[in-house]
Amino acid sequence: MIYITGDIHRDFYRLHNIEKNENNVVIILGDVGINYCLNKEDNKCKKYLNDMNIKLFCIQGNHEERPENISSYKEVDMFGGKVFIEDEYPNLIFAKNGELYTIDGKSVLVIGGAYSVDNDYRLAYGHRWFKHEQLSGFEKEQILNKYSGKHIDIILSHTCPLKYEPTEVFMKGLDQSKVDKSMEIFLDKIEENIDYDKWYCGHFHTEKQIDKLEFMFGRIKIFNKDEFYPKYNRNGYEIIRDVYSQDEVMKEEVICPKCHSKDILVIKGDGFRIDGADFIGITCNDCQKVYGFGDVNYKPNCPKEL
Repeated sequence: MIYITGDIHRDFYRLHNIEKNENNVVIILGDVGINYCLNKEDNKCKKYLNDMNIKLFCIQGNHEERPENISSYKEVDMFGGKVFIEDEYPNLIFAKNGELYTIDGKSVLVIGGAYSVDNDYRLAYGHRWFKHEQLSGFEKEQILNKYSGKHIDIILSHTCPLKYEPTEVFMKGLDQSKVDKSMEIFLDKIEENIDYDKWYCGHFHTEKQIDKLEFMFGRIKIFNKDEFYPKYNRNGYEIIRDVYSQDEVMKEEVICPKCHSKDILVIKGDGFRIDGADFIGITCNDCQKVYGFGDVNYKPNCPKEL
């Protein structure tokens, strides 16, 4: 099975839902966090992930070094194109920017990289910043010339075309006129000049769909299907996500919004992944379903399971 998810930033909690099987592949749309420290700390993470016995197909984000700039990586053939792997961690695969792959029978174009809006802060306080986080002008020109006018089934990128930027999640107080939008402008040209069926991206820590483009973050989907994973929780109850708002359901007498049963359990936030004492869903023992609310205040980088 092939799955897809958004930025992980070294928080591997969500991957434990994937069955440990070397035939299972998880596509991560950038900022994995395993080429960040560039020391033994990275190696600990890589060993931990490699031993999970699932394959990770990673897109380059902006908060990690490019694999081609790390001497331990080598370029090999996989998925019908070139990828980067390390001999010691063969289950951790990095896609090559601008490469066309065949994944699950679909043609898949990968375009990684983005601008770090917090780069000044990172440089001032000694945090990691990677000068090759964005594609060069030469790389952009090559990709545009190679694929313009063609049909590609699926595009995977870290950031998104400028026309689809989710302005509602922009950092408050940040002067957007000082943000380098060259990657997004380039992806606008890709979007306009390539015929495609589906586009997945990450970077913005949000989840929504606009036209044929889908932003992914904390949850996992089955690749090329509009189906979240896991579909069932540990008790075998089907999870129905983002069905209701809290105001719609949390009345004086709480009942199941679907079958109106009173045999329910209210699920509350634990304070670690939820801002405030939010209700995050209800479990109906008659429906045998878990209904999630779409207006829960999840904390940044929280895997949104409901």
